Amino acid sequence: MVLAVLTLIALVISCSPPIKSMRYGDLSAPCPKTAYMKLKFCSGFYAYSDRIQHLSRVRITDPKTRKSLILSVRFNRRIKGICIPKKFKRIFGKENIFVKVEVLRCGDNGIRRCPKRIKGLASWYGPKFHGRKTAAGNRFNMHSYTAAHRTLPIGTILLVKNLKNGKSVKVKVLDRGPYIRGRELDLSYGAAKKLEMLKEGVIPFVAEVIRCGG
Repeated sequence: MVLAVLTLIALVISCSPPIKSMRYGDLSAPCPKTAYMKLKFCSGFYAYSDRIQHLSRVRITDPKTRKSLILSVRFNRRIKGICIPKKFKRIFGKENIFVKVEVLRCGDNGIRRCPKRIKGLASWYGPKFHGRKTAAGNRFNMHSYTAAHRTLPIGTILLVKNLKNGKSVKVKVLDRGPYIRGRELDLSYGAAKKLEMLKEGVIPFVAEVIRCGG
């Protein structure tokens, strides 16, 4: 019985469609829709894979028990298959089993399409990160007008409006984040000051995409 199951999984893996450009809402990037991968457990708070776009959101399912988990995955070419935090071992029991991975939202690498506008809650970051390297490769300057977003292409220009007071600022997406649930955009100290949101910390916003990517 076990041999038959392993044979079936191997057949499915060999027949898995190649990674190609897929559309996810208003975004387009190379991601597999579904793939079968070997599961491993790793230390830390993040999941990693060498086959999934950076910051993609996936559903991982054990075909045998039907138990599943939804989480964000970071790209790491050294990880063969998919590696998830050890705290989820209670769900899947053991590693080196083959799991079904469904991409619910494709990540940022290769994205070339943008929505016309985005909205939600915006926060800001500053002194703690000043001088650190951003996802764009430059050093973060908290006084400049920049922003962090999870999926918009690096270099995207946004016109952000604070819906509480009507103030607006033009920013460039140079970093990734925010990683706090419910927040859509992380603004630099300079941009937040322009929007007069420093004391509030988090504000509702709407942003028009002026240019998609760099």
